[in-house]
Amino acid sequence: MPPRRTSVGEPMSVRRTTLGSCLVAAAFLPACVHRQAAFEEAPLGLSTEPVVLEVENHNWADIVLYVVHDGVQTRFAQVAAAHNVSIEIPTKLQGQMGVIRIAARRIGGTDSYLSQAISLRGGAAVRFTIESSLSRSSVGVW
Repeated sequence: MPPRRTSVGEPMSVRRTTLGSCLVAAAFLPACVHRQAAFEEAPLGLSTEPVVLEVENHNWADIVLYVVHDGVQTRFAQVAAAHNVSIEIPTKLQGQMGVIRIAARRIGGTDSYLSQAISLRGGAAVRFTIESSLSRSSVGVW
């Protein structure tokens, strides 16, 4: 029996093979796309180095620290009463323009603290001193 022909004159099996090849190629095409990881290059030439946050807790209670970046508050760390810690702020928490705010909340209390906007540069150190009254706490950058 001769192969069935389409209205254009080519055999139907050739048309199905071509369609099948196109579908297989389309299925594998997304695997060829190269994506650049977000941490490889910071926007506007900002450094991708982590920034060190040095915390000195003079408070009698444990404190929970938050990083506020791009309008998002992210729980970052917890500092025990009367302890000092040094923590790196990863680049994903440094905000699109390298501007953050540090927030602190006392565990078991209702008081809290929110710093002014801090402009970060790679390799910078941020010193956060938590006082017995959170409203008297301070932040310094160098």
